[in-house]
Amino acid sequence: MALDELKNTWESLGTVDPFWAVVSDPSRRDGRWDVAEFMATGKETVARVVETLAGFEVSLGERVLDFGCGVGRLSNALAEYADSVVGVDIAASMIDRAKDLSRFPDKIEFVRYDGQTLPFETGSFDGALSLLVLQHGRPEVQLRCLLELQRVVRPGGVLLVQIPSRPLLQRLLPAETYRMRLAAPHAPQRLTPGEQATFTVGVTNVSNVRWQAAAVFQLGNHWLADGVQLVRDDGRALLKTDVEPGASIELPITVTAPESPGRYELELDFVHELVTWWKDTGAETLRIPVTVAGTAQPAQARPVEPTTEIPTEPIPQPEAPSEHPGDAIEMHGLHIDFLRQLFEYCGTEVLAAIEDGSAGEEWENYSYVLRRR
Repeated sequence: MALDELKNTWESLGTVDPFWAVVSDPSRRDGRWDVAEFMATGKETVARVVETLAGFEVSLGERVLDFGCGVGRLSNALAEYADSVVGVDIAASMIDRAKDLSRFPDKIEFVRYDGQTLPFETGSFDGALSLLVLQHGRPEVQLRCLLELQRVVRPGGVLLVQIPSRPLLQRLLPAETYRMRLAAPHAPQRLTPGEQATFTVGVTNVSNVRWQAAAVFQLGNHWLADGVQLVRDDGRALLKTDVEPGASIELPITVTAPESPGRYELELDFVHELVTWWKDTGAETLRIPVTVAGTAQPAQARPVEPTTEIPTEPIPQPEAPSEHPGDAIEMHGLHIDFLRQLFEYCGTEVLAAIEDGSAGEEWENYSYVLRRR
């Protein structure tokens, strides 16, 4: 299933926005990459790779595999250094575009593969390169790819493989990040003891920072009596997409009333999981008076109300983004300690694990310089 989803996402991206899918500059989304400028970034990247490897007195050799080649950005650049380059990708749409853009058709071959077994003999390449590719597969996919990459590189051959190690967003962010406006016109005003209710909350990002779904932000709630918090942890609603400054979204949340009758306040807040409640950073929460009375009913959540417009104070709003296959891109890492053991077990020497920021500021990321034994 994970592999099928990955194939579908990248097949769509290869059709709709192939250049942005490879180098995801927000300003170049929706076909705004200039082809020549895009391909030039590949030359710059490969030049850095060659320089890095030279520092360890190794090279990718004369027959090189470009793993996850996309439209051939790196394949074309590699062809200026190697006699033969093979680019592989799981998306036929990417392979088709790569063939169209090939500047060295006599030196570069583009091949689609099934995401499981590379269609090459064991030890058939001098070297392999994989940048900004493995991070988009789930761990079971990543592991299969890493095993295959090592299989097809000959003893003494060199690999340079980039993959994130762990997310860095599970740490306290600047307080300005945690600024929001909440609106809940459908929140219940009266519940029975222990009753559950589900309603929609309008959430507006009033910070100057893009909220990243990778940080694991969730809408949550507390219950207060006379201003004193009685229940700290109740409902949760996960923020599943990034939210730009000034943008608004709607999240459904299910809350459970206290077991004792009385007058309470339902406090809506956000939580940066494993880090902090936003209230604790000075964020403004939303408190709603709720009366709990009557006889306790069997737990059964009220249905979510039909989506209606959430009233908010006027804020300059960006245009709502149209649906884009890039929204389905996933990010996953494999911890550096695990990878070191995996490479060692497979008979691959780790010459270096170079930390860099190529996976974005939210990830600890490494590029591994490897040599097959």
